[in-house]
Amino acid sequence: MLKMSSYYARRPLQSSGCSNSDSCWDGAPIEITESGPSVAGRLAALASRMTIKPLMTVGSYLSPLPLPLGFVDFACRVWRPGQGTVRTTINLPNATAQLVRAPGVRAADGAGRVVLYLHGGAFVMCGPNSHSRIVNALSGFAESPVLIVDYRLIPKHSLGMALDDCHDAYQWLRARGYRPEQIVLAGDSAGGYLALALAQRLQCDDEKPAAIVAISPLLQLAKGPKQDHPNIGTDAMFPARAFDALAAWVRAAAAKNMVDGRPEDLYEPLDHIESSLPPTLIHVSGSEVLLHDAQLGAGKLAAAGVCAEVRVWPGQAHLFQLATPLVPEATCSLRQIGQFIRDATADSSLSPVHRSRYVAGSPRAASRGAFGQSPI
Repeated sequence: MLKMSSYYARRPLQSSGCSNSDSCWDGAPIEITESGPSVAGRLAALASRMTIKPLMTVGSYLSPLPLPLGFVDFACRVWRPGQGTVRTTINLPNATAQLVRAPGVRAADGAGRVVLYLHGGAFVMCGPNSHSRIVNALSGFAESPVLIVDYRLIPKHSLGMALDDCHDAYQWLRARGYRPEQIVLAGDSAGGYLALALAQRLQCDDEKPAAIVAISPLLQLAKGPKQDHPNIGTDAMFPARAFDALAAWVRAAAAKNMVDGRPEDLYEPLDHIESSLPPTLIHVSGSEVLLHDAQLGAGKLAAAGVCAEVRVWPGQAHLFQLATPLVPEATCSLRQIGQFIRDATADSSLSPVHRSRYVAGSPRAASRGAFGQSPI
């Protein structure tokens, strides 16, 4: 990969209309190493190492037991939105989502841009409340409504079911009048897996969103490459055994949810990279083990001719963006992502569009509950 200092390498990732020679530099992704870490960033990483990582270690040994992981998102309800932020609950066929608008952001009326956000949490925990700081900030920086999906979690449900919920949320946006080129798929950690897998599912429908944003993404279910990565010793959150627990949860969820009489197949998005995927921006800590997935994914995307850029933030904790505004790098990262989203959707029409075939009398729309164009 091509490495440059953050001072000299400020070339933005272009939107989906960019040429491969301009964006991928002959099949190689652009990798930019940012400055830092700041004192606040170091303290946040230390706090994660001293608190979250020990809990992850204990939890990985208890993974076969039914743990009250749903409490995590419930407890985060104490994080109240900023003044003027609008949050609306959206009902999907098998899940819910939360539509978030920062102050001054237009309603989700099918005009302008919109972000579909898929939260992380190892597929087993978290939700709109735990990720409210990221989503609220991203809505402001991207000048866009953000729809965050509270998808079904493993091991009670399967990864396929979680992806179904994400697909339903995308269809809800289409029903509001948004076209694919107005929609950006974004996700962190396990949500990065879902964002890429959703983009690949949409390829079957000849739908190409404007872009993908992946923050500290898990892009490969295989645990071995991560456990063998040098960053397994520097990661401030994940012990090696955490990936054993994740693999066990995923297998248990697949076995519990049968498809055609057998366990659901485990899907590896990086085995299905095609040139028609949207341009992709990845932000990741230089100290975390998921740097492996970020660089591997960017390399595969660029080799296929997809615009891919990785921004590496040295010394930060996994998903340090949760620490905005306390950690300056967290705010800077989200501001960069917001700019990328605006650039990726700059060519899309800003005028309202008529409701698509997903609304107008289609059986699918009827079964999912078509929505009118009241502002939300």
